[in-house]
Amino acid sequence: MFRNLLSEGFQTQLIVVGDGPYRKEMHYEMKGLPCCFTGYLKGNALASVYASSDLFVFPSTTDTFGNVVLEAQASGLPVIVTDKGGPCENMILNQTGIICHADDTESLLAAVRTLITHPLQRKQMGIAARKYVESRSFENAFLSLWELYQNTQSANPVSQRESRAFSDS
Repeated sequence: MFRNLLSEGFQTQLIVVGDGPYRKEMHYEMKGLPCCFTGYLKGNALASVYASSDLFVFPSTTDTFGNVVLEAQASGLPVIVTDKGGPCENMILNQTGIICHADDTESLLAAVRTLITHPLQRKQMGIAARKYVESRSFENAFLSLWELYQNTQSANPVSQRESRAFSDS
């Protein structure tokens, strides 16, 4: 996919953060291209990469949560994720980023092209991403769950006897 962008004339650089079983193979495949493999990063080094980036692409189809997607948005980056796995639940479609079809290179490429060629949209999504993540916290998640519980209890009152029986078990 990255080679396609370069062959289309896009002046871009790929930064791959992290490590894994395919790193050597990827490094070999990207030899001679404007691609940097950083390995595992944390703290200021990771924050520096986020701050130096224009967008964040996370094409995983198996990640269950995608904390890195939240980190990228907290850094003011629009995100591109797939429609499989948890990361697509951690962003707002067409507001903080783009969701592409899993295992569909053309869909991923189209999403990247969109954000590369529309700098104003990319900037607006980055601002929205930062605001979105600022509103997320464990406290807010708990309060939302508590409110759901309260509304469920109000809509389906349990008799005193059933309530005691449930709490005794």
